[in-house]
Amino acid sequence: MQRRGIVVGADNITLDLNGHSVFGTGQHGDGAGVLVSLRTGVTVKNGTVRLFDGGVVIEGGSSNTVSGVTAHDNVGQSGDTQYGDGIAVLSSTDNVIENNTVRHNGPFSGIGLFERVDSDHPRQVTGETAGNTIRGNNIRDNNLCRTPQGSCDDDGIRLEPGVTSTTVVDNYVAGSGLDGIAVFRTATDNVVRNNTFEHNGHHRAQHRKGDGIRIFSDRNLVEGNRSFHNAGNGIIVGFRNAINGRVFPGNDNQILGNETGANQVVDLRDVSPGGTCGTNVWRGNTFQTADPVCTTAPTP
Repeated sequence: MQRRGIVVGADNITLDLNGHSVFGTGQHGDGAGVLVSLRTGVTVKNGTVRLFDGGVVIEGGSSNTVSGVTAHDNVGQSGDTQYGDGIAVLSSTDNVIENNTVRHNGPFSGIGLFERVDSDHPRQVTGETAGNTIRGNNIRDNNLCRTPQGSCDDDGIRLEPGVTSTTVVDNYVAGSGLDGIAVFRTATDNVVRNNTFEHNGHHRAQHRKGDGIRIFSDRNLVEGNRSFHNAGNGIIVGFRNAINGRVFPGNDNQILGNETGANQVVDLRDVSPGGTCGTNVWRGNTFQTADPVCTTAPTP
């Protein structure tokens, strides 16, 4: 049986940790430090959650808030646990994750939003994940690997397939193992605005280095962010399969008024075929390097 910390047992209550800590054993199987399952209107605030498989986890329900929480050193192990995030939202709508400190969690993300069960996340709750807000969080050094020799796919912020209409605003994200933020395929109609992403993706594993902002999907707005000193690209839309070379372009995204520089691959990159940027709009971004030229449109 999987162990766990605090389970919130009713709607419309506040769990005020009042500066105290909730801590697990640091062994795989500790489950969630604070679990909000199928609840509405719950607030979790003002404390520390550490040494669980996942820090604060919202599964199902809606309109919950996590605020002023420090979630650190919560580490899941693939195959042993459901979790692997500092703060996770699964199949839940209209939640607010704001003004938290999230550091040194893994192997999936500092803050992760998920919609459906998959092989890496054997979750039990299903349903849409939409209308959530991630705001004003300090997300640092979420860079843990699945195993010491395994892949380091720990993103700062992770919007997995099917996550829609999420607003990611005013966060500081640094030192992630892979991407500062990854917006996965079919995660559409999200807004990434006024965040800072720097020094992400510098892991030691033998696979691609991480980007500041990585958009795999369609109809997202990326506006007014800063993306500097990342190991891969500053901002990239779409991806190319490393095994078969197949290109998966993102479509109908708007990349507007972002500041980038000193990223180790290029600052601005669109992988749409033919160097045309497809239906994506790049405008008013500052950069030192870019590929292709269609990413470099000035402010009109």
